[in-house]
Amino acid sequence: MKKNHLIKLVALFLVFSLTFSVVACGNNNNENKTEKKVETSVETKEIKLTDQAGRKITLKKPAKTIVSCYYITTYATMALGVEDRVVGLEKKADSRPIYHMAAPELLEKTQVGSMKEFNVEATAKLKPDLVIMPMKLSEHADTLTDLGINVLVVNPESQELLEEMLLLIGKACGVEEKAEALLKYYDKELKKISKLIKDVKKPSVYMAGNSSYLTTAPGTMYQSNLIALAGGENVAAELEGNYWTEVSYETILNDNPEVIIIPCNAEYTKEDILSDKNLAGVSAIKEKRVYMMPQNIEEWDSPVPSGILGTMWLTSVLHEKEYPFEKFQKDVIEYYKEFYGFEIDKTLITK
Repeated sequence: MKKNHLIKLVALFLVFSLTFSVVACGNNNNENKTEKKVETSVETKEIKLTDQAGRKITLKKPAKTIVSCYYITTYATMALGVEDRVVGLEKKADSRPIYHMAAPELLEKTQVGSMKEFNVEATAKLKPDLVIMPMKLSEHADTLTDLGINVLVVNPESQELLEEMLLLIGKACGVEEKAEALLKYYDKELKKISKLIKDVKKPSVYMAGNSSYLTTAPGTMYQSNLIALAGGENVAAELEGNYWTEVSYETILNDNPEVIIIPCNAEYTKEDILSDKNLAGVSAIKEKRVYMMPQNIEEWDSPVPSGILGTMWLTSVLHEKEYPFEKFQKDVIEYYKEFYGFEIDKTLITK
């Protein structure tokens, strides 16, 4: 009897063990199926956006291939860590120093044109998930949309619009947290600058144009906003126009700026301005307060993701006692390490 009872107990134990194993395996399979379903639903969740031209866009999933028609948006892909998704970009990529330093692979990508001559056919041939283009090229947006290609139109003509653009690209690519990290950096640095310059005198500033120093930035341009954020006063703030505007020698003499700034891509030098006898009476010339923005990194005077460095640079130039240039150089090195993943050569950070 005892023997039979023992056999029954062993049999019962084996049945129980097998039943538990089957249930456990069934639960694991269900969990795996649930996890897979969640992953799929996240991956296929639609992304709905309204671009800066007011157009509605729906992406079935984050864009994995991108054509960027504009250096500013290509720079944005780098700052957001998605430059490896770029399959086509603007012309003259090899003239942009930052590509050589941070993403040389971009130099091998197909070039699809410029603001003046955009190649719709070359863009369509690349079959991108997303085309990012500036407002000035928006006339081509419908053509590409009719071909089944999503187009995001951007217009980063102020700090606020730049931040909005970064969030839009971040959402479209599924890296919104990277965009938010940039915005937090901007907020932190702008608050720091605001505190530094709170009680200091604001010098008058003349921002010269790229092609000629007899052109300047009126109040509607990004560069005017940059001057204000850095604790300066744009002498051309009341000038009409929305692009580099021509002025006369007489206008500059009457404005008598205390500081003259030369932008990154200027076709002339600091010496050209300092030696121009027509400007000899200007305060900035007398005090030799003429400065050229660094030319071998990025266009810090433009609404690029690193444009905050232009504001920081100008703050140091105008208020070096409050923000020493050496401190600024350290901040630049840290910025490129954090957002672009490389260490910049300190000697490139000039004034």
